[in-house]
Amino acid sequence: MNSRKLFAIVRRELGAYLSSPLGYIVMFVYFLIGGFFFWLITTRSHAASMTYIFQNFMFIFLLVSPLITMRLWSEEEKNGTAELLKTSPLTIWEIVVGKYLGACSFFLVMSSVTLVYLAFIFALGNPDVMPLFANYLGYFLGVMAFFSIGLFASTITENQIVSAIVSFFVLLLLWVIGVAGDGVSGPAGDFLKYVSIMSHTDDFFKGIIDFSHVFYLLSLIFLGLFLSVKVLESKRS
Repeated sequence: MNSRKLFAIVRRELGAYLSSPLGYIVMFVYFLIGGFFFWLITTRSHAASMTYIFQNFMFIFLLVSPLITMRLWSEEEKNGTAELLKTSPLTIWEIVVGKYLGACSFFLVMSSVTLVYLAFIFALGNPDVMPLFANYLGYFLGVMAFFSIGLFASTITENQIVSAIVSFFVLLLLWVIGVAGDGVSGPAGDFLKYVSIMSHTDDFFKGIIDFSHVFYLLSLIFLGLFLSVKVLESKRS
């Protein structure tokens, strides 16, 4: 995989977000709702912790990530540039990974606001660093898993609205399926709870780093990218 070509795609995608009205609308909504939750949680709990903040942020991104990822490939199909990309010297993996990292870069820009919250938390108390690291790790891996699924949804249709709807319902299913698992006994219930994203992010927000959860989230990220590549390969052929 050519790092220079990859960086060019990442820069192109990040530039598209930062030059789009939708990108700034998404950031504004994220900052507004995130700021409200931060104020509400810190004034009520007075806890030097990011746990409840990131738990709420994960739910926000369940709603927001389909809006971020819906354009990744659907827009290329709509604008007629998909064929140019598919026939370019770039490999399908370079295109998919580059677009994915572009969306993740935009997420990092959005998440920079959490450094302000972090500064307030250190000013309010003396929090343990490792639980905060676990909070950030779970939050970043969870949202990155959301993005990989959103990218896959974007490759299967040229309609951005349809892409966002498909992405949202898949993410919602992965979010609530663990609740269904609580009502089912035996291996079937264990499987439903294992598939749930919630069951793999909760420990991070408790300050616990469990590598089985890291493996699950990384596997989900890879699965989304792999399926995206397979869809685009089928379209290229």
